[in-house]
Amino acid sequence: MAYKDIIETSNTDLILDGMKQLAVVSATANKTFTGVALVFSAPAGVYTITATGLGTAINAIGDQIIIKGSVDTTGLINNDGIYTVVTTAANVLTVAELVTPAASVSTANTVDEIDTFVLHPTRRTGQICVFVINSAANNPTISFKPGGYWAAKIEKGLPKIQGTPLGATSNLFQVETAPYLQTEEKILTGTVQQKGSILMRMIPAASTSGATVKVGFIQLA
Repeated sequence: MAYKDIIETSNTDLILDGMKQLAVVSATANKTFTGVALVFSAPAGVYTITATGLGTAINAIGDQIIIKGSVDTTGLINNDGIYTVVTTAANVLTVAELVTPAASVSTANTVDEIDTFVLHPTRRTGQICVFVINSAANNPTISFKPGGYWAAKIEKGLPKIQGTPLGATSNLFQVETAPYLQTEEKILTGTVQQKGSILMRMIPAASTSGATVKVGFIQLA
């Protein structure tokens, strides 16, 4: 996972009958860890996810990962969702978010790293357009993280997906600012502040990796 800051020159308003040059930032959509049986546990309140080689494949503290296919054999325990890596070892991750102890014997589990694009609107209300330009071998899903204001929708389990750009296409997302504007004061990377930003998460496709995605946005006046 990496935070990708969309440079300030793309934060300008698009004015009727005017023109703005689109500034873009690139990232690589990488599929990380697939076809594994994950074991979830919480010894002494420490939330762990274990699988052979998991901590070697994903080894950066603070990374965000998304887990899919984790429903256990009873069908009652589901650990699908987004997690933040706290510590790593060869075969185990500890994460900040709650996991429910269960031994998943399915090998359909997937663990993917998420790239998060940081957008900086200059107004709390209104709309923005986000451009997602794909290379040929890539079909990532796009999810905007809910914010902390009253307009935000509570996110449970897997995130809401706004769309899946397919193949070598140029795609445009139009979203309201208020539901996704972040309120938590937190440094994401370097000097980039989370508060006041919009976070757009790019989740890799099931069968492709290593493809380039370019993202830019512009605020509607």
